Amino acid sequence: MAPERAARGRPRTGVREAVIASAQQTLAESGLARTSTKEIARRAGVAESSIFYHFGDRMGLLHAVIQHQLRPLKELLADRPGTEHSLREDVLDLLGALEEFFLAAIPAIAAVQSDAELRESYEKRSRDMDLGPHRAVDAILAHLSPRAATADLRPAALLLAGAAHQRALQRHLSPPDALASLPTRAEIADTLLPVFDSALRGS
Repeated sequence: MAPERAARGRPRTGVREAVIASAQQTLAESGLARTSTKEIARRAGVAESSIFYHFGDRMGLLHAVIQHQLRPLKELLADRPGTEHSLREDVLDLLGALEEFFLAAIPAIAAVQSDAELRESYEKRSRDMDLGPHRAVDAILAHLSPRAATADLRPAALLLAGAAHQRALQRHLSPPDALASLPTRAEIADTLLPVFDSALRGS
């Protein structure tokens, strides 16, 4: 059988999504030190050159992986305008979306932080595009803004984002015994509700 030849011209559709999924999986399993564009391309079933075509460089790929994980949160913000849901429902939805984002993005974030060159490049890109952890707080504020015309919800939003991040971090790193005692999202939401209520009453 003749060896398979790579197709010439513009890469086929779906390559970008396949590469992002492959990079996410490879980072989670092997970490940055053992992650190469060749291995990512092999897992994705594409030519290595496709990675550079779509993402420019390794930093562009890592950045795309992190941004890809924001989709559920962006969809939540787009699909839940107004105040037709209870505050508790909104807090629970935000906790879930943020936790799942952090859970998926932590391997890529850890990869960036473990490499000085990547970290410098990512910090520059984040400054240029106004990206970073503060965006999680901004997302919470945007989602709850119909409830608070003048209330300062930023401290409460920071607590919510921190709780989501901590749950994701523990799911990655904590032993099973510790996970068994991890507060549920509902328990965290019920703890945070008085904080949000107090801020809203002060508006």
